[in-house]
Amino acid sequence: MGYFKNINFFNYRNFSSLDIDFKTGCNILIGKNGSGKTNILEGISLFEKGRGFRKDKISNLINFNNKKTNFNIKSTFTKEKIDLKINVFNTEKNLKKISVNDSTESQSIKYFSSIFSIIYFLPEMERMFVLSPSYRRNFLDRLIFSCFKDYNLIINCYKKAINERYLLLKKQSYDEAWMNQVESNIVSNGINIYKKRILHIQNINNYLKKININQNFYNNYILKLKDDFLDSYSKIYEDKDQYLYQLQKNRNNDFFYSGCSIGPHRSDIYCINQNNNFNSNQLSTGQQKTLVILIIISQCIFLIKDLKLDPIILLDEICSHLDDNNRELLLYLTNELNVQTFMTGTDESFFSFLSTNAHYCNIA
Repeated sequence: MGYFKNINFFNYRNFSSLDIDFKTGCNILIGKNGSGKTNILEGISLFEKGRGFRKDKISNLINFNNKKTNFNIKSTFTKEKIDLKINVFNTEKNLKKISVNDSTESQSIKYFSSIFSIIYFLPEMERMFVLSPSYRRNFLDRLIFSCFKDYNLIINCYKKAINERYLLLKKQSYDEAWMNQVESNIVSNGINIYKKRILHIQNINNYLKKININQNFYNNYILKLKDDFLDSYSKIYEDKDQYLYQLQKNRNNDFFYSGCSIGPHRSDIYCINQNNNFNSNQLSTGQQKTLVILIIISQCIFLIKDLKLDPIILLDEICSHLDDNNRELLLYLTNELNVQTFMTGTDESFFSFLSTNAHYCNIA
């Protein structure tokens, strides 16, 4: 099992300095609104690639009382009784940097990235299935990224090619060879995204069907990918020429509507009950939350069993809309799965249903 032993914040967000020790299992951060509980979870998420789960500007991570000094987040991450000293900090140009045992070499960073993954729940996810399709796509892409750390590079290359194609279309008079190359890049990355999304949904559904915690309403729900392009051209992700032909065919239409009308950036993800085709967007907020927690549990089991990765779970303000079903799922997550979990809340009594082994941290 891999876990964070401690964390030290310097000049980060609302903290000029803060030290916290953690336990291997469930860690609960208690504090008033505005005390910085979510900032701590964000700080942990910064140990992965990217800008953390808020995706904020790096300059905004610096303590507002001391903008002239860089922020620094230090932690000891333990894996198989070996301690790694991890630092996250910003450069003078406000770029995020990670060091492992004082090394910023790519080999060291890649090793650390390969031994753990972060999965998080944010309050807005309670309404996952009534939010925008892009939110759900990003949720699925985040799950895939926690398994395959190069996936974000594929997504970014795809988005860049989509944007480059539109800029060429706006010129109207463009180099045909250049356009063909850009569309070829769209196809190769788009096919890769389709394949990874379809495969990952299959993996999640495999464990969703096997979870036997509480059989009230959700035992027959599965994730599905909705995509008109896939529906029209079955297994388009296996037919590069057809995909390329459809892009070429849609050039005028895409120029008129200022975008790209086909591809994985148009997909949607939803949950459906296999017995009665009941769609998750018709569920209550609490029931949608139950499905999201179930998906997180399925993701954890997949990471542990199939990829031998240690997931770190961040659950922000998890106690709203917490019925018996959700409590039972959180108990399973904290008691049955060998993972380090972080939860936030304003009152310790909200977590009374958890094991007495839970470690409480009061954030002043």
